[in-house]
Amino acid sequence: MQKPYNKNKIGKFIGWGGEHLVFQYGDKQVIKFSLHVFISGKSAVDKIIKDYNIGNRYFNRYLLPTEILHYKKGKRCVEIQEKIECRFLEKKDLQIDLIKQQFNDIMKRYERIKKETGEVFDLFGREGLFRLKSDVISNILVTSSPSHKGGVNNKLILIDFTILKLDKIKIREIPIWLFIEWAKRRQKKLLKKFIK
Repeated sequence: MQKPYNKNKIGKFIGWGGEHLVFQYGDKQVIKFSLHVFISGKSAVDKIIKDYNIGNRYFNRYLLPTEILHYKKGKRCVEIQEKIECRFLEKKDLQIDLIKQQFNDIMKRYERIKKETGEVFDLFGREGLFRLKSDVISNILVTSSPSHKGGVNNKLILIDFTILKLDKIKIREIPIWLFIEWAKRRQKKLLKKFIK
């Protein structure tokens, strides 16, 4: 079966997040392969699509546009995004007014999604969750974009949107479920440092 992406455009390995293996894809994009999809197949593909739909509803202005290409009758997928220059949001960045305003807006949307759906999404990512004294939120990135006045604006962007919940739990997903439950508690604790 032909895959919906061009294997010849896949370049160097860029990195590994909590759930994805990320590679260069052509000159201006990245392609992401989900480890959850590799383990769980269609239920994980369905979750990715559902999560991004929720993300677009609540966080559209911050969410990095993502093309989700599925194949093998919906049992596999890849995510393609623009390659951007960015870095993790650090606590000290909140001293910058523009970043603080955007962060506060993201937090309002975060509270709204909790209130309306009962769900939370993964803000901290692997890099933020596993640091002993975490001062970064690794799923919120600080990127620079030219302003119309010729200066540079710090823009916050969400690179991934994963709801911390499994709709169905297969036996092989029990470790994922346990990790999600731990991540929700850890995130709640870490977030207090950023919203004082």
